[in-house]
Amino acid sequence: LETERLTLRGRLTLKEADARRLAVSINGDVSAVRMLLEPFAPIEELKVEQAAVQCVELAAKHAEYLGLLAEIAAMKKALGN
Repeated sequence: LETERLTLRGRLTLKEADARRLAVSINGDVSAVRMLLEPFAPIEELKVEQAAVQCVELAAKHAEYLGLLAEIAAMKKALGN
């Protein structure tokens, strides 16, 4: 039983590290989209196509991030945290 708890704690630590790395990547994507869609730029200068591609990637990462958060919550609950 203790071995299972230690294994779960190790997996939890890895998932939390994955979530932190993904959060940094998501924040970078959000910044990139903001730069591509600068609010005071003339409309003809907006990089809409590039922003759309970036947003698709962002959406995939966001879904993955939410999945990781759910896994982390379930692991913590199993550990009694």
